[in-house]
Amino acid sequence: MGEKKEPSLENKRILMVIPHENFRDEEFSEPHTIFIKEGAQITVASTDKAEAHGMLGMTVKPDILIDEVNALDYEAIVLIGGSGSPVLWDNEKLHEILRTAHKEKKIIGAICLAPVTLVKAKIMEGKTVTCYRTPDVEAIFKEYNVQLSEKDVEVVDNIVTANGPPAATAYAEKIAQLLQ
Repeated sequence: MGEKKEPSLENKRILMVIPHENFRDEEFSEPHTIFIKEGAQITVASTDKAEAHGMLGMTVKPDILIDEVNALDYEAIVLIGGSGSPVLWDNEKLHEILRTAHKEKKIIGAICLAPVTLVKAKIMEGKTVTCYRTPDVEAIFKEYNVQLSEKDVEVVDNIVTANGPPAATAYAEKIAQLLQ
């Protein structure tokens, strides 16, 4: 009989931040499933505690408002993308959470359009980040002196970025690996 593998993220607390409208379903569901299976405790944050809506019809009930988050309560902060994520790009409270998490060397993840939030929080200057590419994204990256990578998943220090839904599983696995 094979040994039962212990969940690798037991007692790890992960904050998943989603735009309240139009988050990308699989960018939430694939990492969420992996993190739960590995034993992590998940808290979902958004700008509203009412049911959040995914682009493909998924609904998620946030546990906490972004304004109530203390970055020190989590081992990882994971931003979910989708067409709704630009609403979070300039969220000052989220920028503060990310800067604190970065300073404390916590794991940070952002996928799809969400890496722009990391860029605007000014924690990526001079670094290489991957992101869903649009002319707006390219202009912002240039303005903030951040290199835009062609890779599906990019890891710089304690930060994992991914460029969209096809990379959601690899993105989650890389975050889980860094958390172990």
